[in-house]
Amino acid sequence: MKKSELKSIIKECVKEVLFEEGVLSNLVAEVAFGITKAQKQLLSENRAVNTENEKLAAAAEKEKRRQKLLETKKKMLNAIGNEKLSHAFEGTEPLRNSDQSPGASPMAGRDPRDAGVDIRELFNLAGQKWQHLK
Repeated sequence: MKKSELKSIIKECVKEVLFEEGVLSNLVAEVAFGITKAQKQLLSENRAVNTENEKLAAAAEKEKRRQKLLETKKKMLNAIGNEKLSHAFEGTEPLRNSDQSPGASPMAGRDPRDAGVDIRELFNLAGQKWQHLK
């Protein structure tokens, strides 16, 4: 057998196996399946990375807003004089609870120890006009 005859037999066998038995189409299908599977994995990995990045960005934005709020609070306290207000209610007592309901009397909810406003001098300020009004 000559070398050329052997070559032609091998070519014919290879063509028969590749085309007639479907080896080539199976090979192409498997390669295409592998490529699409790899692309899907890349897409899902990209989505996971994007979702993770979005979560990190949201957390960073939330922390940024919190820091800005704290800074604003500090500025406001400094502007109103934080030290001035620290002793604003020193020496005061809370009102005593009243046994009456709030609408029962005009003095309901008021501390009975509260002296109120002294109006004795009001008559002296008006002079004799009070006598004329009587």
